Amino acid sequence: MTQIKRLESMREMVDRLGFATVKELSDSIGASEATIRRDIGRLDHSGILKKVPGGVMSLSRSVAIEPPLHARSTMNIDEKERIARAALKYVHDGEHIILDAGTTVLTLARLLGEVKNLTAITYDMQITAELSRFPEISLIMAGGILRRNFGSFYGYFTESVFREIHAERAFISCDALSAEMGIMSYTTDDIGVKRQIIKSASEIILLCDHSKLDVKTFMSIAPLSAIHRIIIGSELSGESRAALEATGVELEIV
Repeated sequence: MTQIKRLESMREMVDRLGFATVKELSDSIGASEATIRRDIGRLDHSGILKKVPGGVMSLSRSVAIEPPLHARSTMNIDEKERIARAALKYVHDGEHIILDAGTTVLTLARLLGEVKNLTAITYDMQITAELSRFPEISLIMAGGILRRNFGSFYGYFTESVFREIHAERAFISCDALSAEMGIMSYTTDDIGVKRQIIKSASEIILLCDHSKLDVKTFMSIAPLSAIHRIIIGSELSGESRAALEATGVELEIV
C-alpha cells in the first residue's frame, strides 16, 4: 500500500470511529506500529487528525467519541500523577469521601493507603480493586448496570446508593471541561450518577487533565458553579486558564 493510500485509509477509519489506537490502525491497515506512528505525526501536523497519547482522534466531528478505558489509561500519565498527588492533601483521616469513575481518580485511589480510618464510596471496579488492598479503608461499592469496556456502573441502583449517603468530599472527573458549558460527558449513561454525587458531598473537587479542555461532548453534567475546586495540569493554555479563572472557580494548577 502506498503512503498516500495508507494515510487516506487511516483518515477514513478514524473519522468513522472518532478515535483509534495505534494497534487498531496497524491491524486494520497492515502496517507496522512504527509506520502508523509516523503517519499519525504527518496527519496531525497537517491538521487532518489530532494525535493523542495512545492513538489519534478525528477532527471532522463536532462531537468527539469517547475513547475506551484502555486508551484513556495511557493518556497524560505524568499529568494525572501530579494532579492525584495534589488532590491527596485534601483527604484526611476519619473522613468519608466519594471517588468518581475515571483514570485520574484511579491514580488518586492508588495513593490512599496511608490514610487512616477512611470510608470511600465508588462505582468504579478498578478503583474498588485498588482500595480493597488497603486495610484502613472501609469500602462501599455502588453497583448497578455495568458499562462494558469502562468498568463502572450506572442507573437507578447506583444513584440510590449516593442518594442515601453524605460525604465530606467528592473527587470527580469529566470527559470535557468548558467555562461556558461546565463539566460534560460523552454519554447519558453516567450523568445521573455524577449529578447525584455532586449533591451528596459538601465539597466537590474536579480532577481534570488539560486535554479535556479541547473536546466537545454530548451532554452537560453541571455548571462550574457546582464545583469548589479544579486541579489541572500546567499544560493548559493561557487562554484556557484565563477563561476558567474568570468563572470564579478555584483553580489549582500543578
